[in-house]
Amino acid sequence: TGPSLSRDSGLPSYRGIPGLARRKPTDGKQFEAALSADMIATKPEVTWKYLLQIDAAVRHTKPNKGHEVLVAFEKLLARSTIMTINVDRLHQRAGSRNVIEMHGALHDLVCKRCELSSRHERYAVCKSVLRPDMPLFGEALPVDPFTRLQSELDAGFDIVFAIGVGKMYSYLARPLLLAKSEGIPTVEIGAEHTDLSDVVDFRFRGSPMRVLDLIGMSCTQLGRLSHE
Repeated sequence: TGPSLSRDSGLPSYRGIPGLARRKPTDGKQFEAALSADMIATKPEVTWKYLLQIDAAVRHTKPNKGHEVLVAFEKLLARSTIMTINVDRLHQRAGSRNVIEMHGALHDLVCKRCELSSRHERYAVCKSVLRPDMPLFGEALPVDPFTRLQSELDAGFDIVFAIGVGKMYSYLARPLLLAKSEGIPTVEIGAEHTDLSDVVDFRFRGSPMRVLDLIGMSCTQLGRLSHE
């Protein structure tokens, strides 16, 4: 899943960082400079100015119907995995349990002094400089999510969805391409055209929340028919 699913909850996103919306042409450069590894190392107060704004936006955003449908799938299916590049934890707040966070999470705070990470519902501070346990601009992605992803891929899937993903990074495309090569159905849901839009088996153009809601209603109707 990607930022467009969170956008359906009213949460804007700039290059995967929730709560940020470009209003001026220069905003992008300003965001990336403020939320960079160099800035938090030299002027953490600048980075935290933006992080607190992002925190407020995320805390006031609720999961949408699309998130709820994915939770329902997890309860119905023997096995279901969500790989997301979103850092807002809306999936978990909706009730999803098996979530791989490829870009870390906004509210996992790590202390650079002791290298310990802890999960929070909102931000708090200690005597050292804390930071979100997620990659800032200019930093590499964490390794653990890729290990988890490979383990899930090794277990295999019956169908793979790409939901609300605008930019199809190589690690997002990989599950789809592997499934395609093995004859496993692939589905893309979203308003934006991606590098794999013409490759997947099924393409639903539109709001991820709306499409998932329709899929959920269809599954419910099929379930009722199967019991009649």
